[in-house]
Amino acid sequence: MKLNCSFQDIAKAVHAEHDCSNIIETIFIDSRKPVRGNEVLFIAIKGPNNDGHKYIPKLVAEGVKHFIVEDKFDSGTLDANFIRVNNSLKALQNFAAWHRSRFNYPVLGITGSAGKTSVKEWLYHLLKDDYNIVRSPKSFNSQVGVPLSILEMTDQHNLAIIEAGISEPGEMGALKHIIQPNIGVLTTLGEAHIHNFYSNEELESEKLLLFADSDWYIDGREVEEESPDILMNDQASLHNAKICWAFIKKFDGLRAEHYRPKFEKLENLALRLEIQRGINNNIIVNDSYNSDINGLAIGLDLAASQPKEDLVLILSDIDTDQASKDEVYKSAAEIINRYNVVKTIGIGTDVTRLAGLVSDFQSYTSIDELDTKSMSGISNSSILLKGARKFKFERLGRIIQEKHHDTVLEINLKALEHNLNIFKSKLNGVKIMCMVKAFGYGAGDLEIAKLMERQGIEALGVAYADEGIALRNAGIKLPILVMNSEPAAFNGIIENQLQPVIYNERILDAFIRELINYGQSNYPIHLELETGMNRLGVRYHELPDVCAELNAQPEVKVVSVFSHLAVSDDETEDEFTNQQILRFTEGADVLEKQLGYNFDRHICNSAGILRFPEAHFDMVRLGVGVYGVDPTGRNAHGLEQVGTLKTTITQIKEFRDSETIGYGRSGAANRGERIGVIPIGYADGLRRSLSNGNGSFWVNGSFAPIVGKVCMDMTMINISEIEAKEGDEVEIFGPNIPIEELAVKMKTIPYEVLTSISARVKRTYVRD
Repeated sequence: MKLNCSFQDIAKAVHAEHDCSNIIETIFIDSRKPVRGNEVLFIAIKGPNNDGHKYIPKLVAEGVKHFIVEDKFDSGTLDANFIRVNNSLKALQNFAAWHRSRFNYPVLGITGSAGKTSVKEWLYHLLKDDYNIVRSPKSFNSQVGVPLSILEMTDQHNLAIIEAGISEPGEMGALKHIIQPNIGVLTTLGEAHIHNFYSNEELESEKLLLFADSDWYIDGREVEEESPDILMNDQASLHNAKICWAFIKKFDGLRAEHYRPKFEKLENLALRLEIQRGINNNIIVNDSYNSDINGLAIGLDLAASQPKEDLVLILSDIDTDQASKDEVYKSAAEIINRYNVVKTIGIGTDVTRLAGLVSDFQSYTSIDELDTKSMSGISNSSILLKGARKFKFERLGRIIQEKHHDTVLEINLKALEHNLNIFKSKLNGVKIMCMVKAFGYGAGDLEIAKLMERQGIEALGVAYADEGIALRNAGIKLPILVMNSEPAAFNGIIENQLQPVIYNERILDAFIRELINYGQSNYPIHLELETGMNRLGVRYHELPDVCAELNAQPEVKVVSVFSHLAVSDDETEDEFTNQQILRFTEGADVLEKQLGYNFDRHICNSAGILRFPEAHFDMVRLGVGVYGVDPTGRNAHGLEQVGTLKTTITQIKEFRDSETIGYGRSGAANRGERIGVIPIGYADGLRRSLSNGNGSFWVNGSFAPIVGKVCMDMTMINISEIEAKEGDEVEIFGPNIPIEELAVKMKTIPYEVLTSISARVKRTYVRD
């Protein structure tokens, strides 16, 4: 962003005073961003789980001289300029509103329960050849994201497209004050966040507040059936395309037909960043659907956050007009150098302008010319693929991905963050330990751990030491609790600064002996109490002996005491759960009295968080709930499904005669029926109980029942009544098939479905 205003201007905008007239060009709120210098401003925002003020001394030492802080912050002898406000988030919003008022060109506000990001991105691609557009990065639509989006506006633009999302009453008023939209789009109204509103009418009123002072807005619920000829795979995408067409006819009606051909290209837009494991221990951030300059920093920012030391960029020609090319590539070089990219590979002809401006630059006219030896030399790096679709970067992505199995478990990180925020809203500042055991409930432990670290979660939990050691080796620095601590793993626990769970005297004595060998003292341990699960844990009558050893041995210090709830999800067992909570409280009180110091207490799992707020204590252990499964089975809390398991149709067979299908000849097809073969079986996590029509999958808007027995690596489905072709996508569970429904058909629980998905299934991470 190029703000081009003074520190004094900013002070006035946030209703404060300061006489410093230094020019400010950039604002940032995340201390990890590589933004430093005299022309930057850091706004220290205090959130429920993190406080930007604690990073200020380090930033001052690194050359940042301008800050917005809250009144209570003690700047001491720090050599910097400070604007003091009552609420730093409100100050960010007020400054963004002031910045918005500096521009007179149209500002389009988009809100709705679903489709906001898709409509925003599609309108950008439809209009970008005729307008210089600034738009919300990714899904920056929150109380923090919207002001950051508005601050991207400059006098070089002539249209802004800003997304606005709300989850609670009262939030839209603040966003309207910031965006001040002249025109608007309401996409849909649905059940998202409805649990925070009294009624659908209240939600609708809150959404429509955004357009109260707009000249006009498009209501997505009332768009006409007519739209450009475009083939979409689902009704939601088709509806979003109709909304875009309705907007264009209203916004630029005289030239509406000019935009009609461009709709044909919308279908292939990915509209999201994907994170994938690559060959040679690389991580790939795949943004291969456009190459605009505004998205370069966004992609590099996500790539830089991955647990790899080196950052590599593969960049195609950037979308821009001829007159602006030199300036655009100069700006691109500044961004690339700011993120310390060690190697840049250019694809195209214009991108050669980066030569001499960035380090270790190579260029090729096309992906086909890219030397595979050059790619094979890149290892242990985070690689950003940033290219326009016409350069076919998807080819390169397929080549350098780690796995080539057509079956994919897609993890929506934005949905995971949404679920985390729902649980945070119920905790009133209580600490959170996120459980990432069993490969992060099948979602990928490292990627989830990295996200939790960025979200300010206090600790992680794993089942075994090997899981924790792998996270440490990947750069995770959060405290990691090892639930099943075994003597054979004690040396690994100590050397990697993991924190063991102690569940009896034998384990305590063995761990102390290992600590003595290492010369350690006051090592953090967690003590598990037995309150009714009757699994691991110290029993009440064993506490005196355990306390005596703890008091006699300076090698260890108890940092938390916890227990497990056995039936917190079952309201018919609430009496037993309350007895467990009472036993736990009594046992923890005994320990605190005997040890003579305080420690954290925790007993709530995901269901306990939702149903027993009185037992939140000092910390909770968040598990399957954050992955989108409501353990109470009610789906009343607005959780979003995080994972989508999908595959493709490998082969289609049309039968001329009646024949049997599969092992045991248990399946059958009649003349004229069509059977699709999909590359997923019980080795990938599908149970054989789904065989012979007990299970069905989602194909092009319809359910396709399983034919015959589920095989080890393949399954057959009946697509006789479905328009489908080889290569079409098949959803195993996801938006159209809730994982809870699949679990019932598999005669198990969602936990097992998630954790049974084999390692050969590629995990892909997206941010919708």
